[in-house]
Amino acid sequence: MELRHIQYAVAVAEEQHFSRAAARLHVAQSALSSQIRDLERELGVELFSRTSRSVTVTDAGRVFLERAYGVLGSVSRLVADVSPSTTEVRRLRVGMIVPLTRVDVVAAVASLTASHPNMAVSLLPRGSAITLDGVSDGSLDVGIVGLAPGRTHTGLTSTALWTEPLSLFVAAEHEWARRRSVRLVELDGMTMIDRPAGSEARMQTDYAFTQSSVPRGTIIEADSSDIVAGLTESGLGVTLLPTSLASLFPRLHRIDVVDAPTRTVSVVTNPSNTTSVTAAFTDYLLRQGS
Repeated sequence: MELRHIQYAVAVAEEQHFSRAAARLHVAQSALSSQIRDLERELGVELFSRTSRSVTVTDAGRVFLERAYGVLGSVSRLVADVSPSTTEVRRLRVGMIVPLTRVDVVAAVASLTASHPNMAVSLLPRGSAITLDGVSDGSLDVGIVGLAPGRTHTGLTSTALWTEPLSLFVAAEHEWARRRSVRLVELDGMTMIDRPAGSEARMQTDYAFTQSSVPRGTIIEADSSDIVAGLTESGLGVTLLPTSLASLFPRLHRIDVVDAPTRTVSVVTNPSNTTSVTAAFTDYLLRQGS
């Protein structure tokens, strides 16, 4: 196994598409597919489940991905730490949920690089759980995560950027497509599209249903907002998503939930790994989110 194999697998997992991953890596799709097959043969497991239209990460792939981020983070730190510099080594590795609609991470990076020249920046779309682990073990410097109510992470500093309600999203042809509001109890037993069990986003909705004593029906799991929206648009179920995402999915009908669960988006750092760079980046985000 070579480092490029790990980088290729991470790109496929994040893009959920071989063509997009190949374009991102500047390699031919056939070469990328061949390298991934070689890696799977070497490991003796399938990392990805492939269809003609989609690529999803298998259970073995999720374990591989979690370890891969740690390896790539360690390599990044190694390169940065031994690079010649007349000033302190400056790097910023940010794990972040996507999409983010209430803060402009690109503007934060632009502001930071203006005041901290020659800085290496990595923006890494990841789930909240993986990001929290990365900030804990030092492979990430900052995390932007969506936390379920009351959730904390031992040893980390977490500051809320904003809290917002979730809304119900349904397909344009759904029988509720003309409704403006619902209550959670009306979702009793309905098929829903949701994030995988154990994820922070799933904990938010599970907590809301438990608190309201509303039984959950069949759940179709997907690990990205785009896929969740696509499954909902196809009429396979309804979904709860942060209200601020409505503009990103105009083909879905948004309905207010009277007793809506909430999502808190927070910026997370590790006190033992705080630098002037992480402090400046965090401060910029907090000014945006307030």
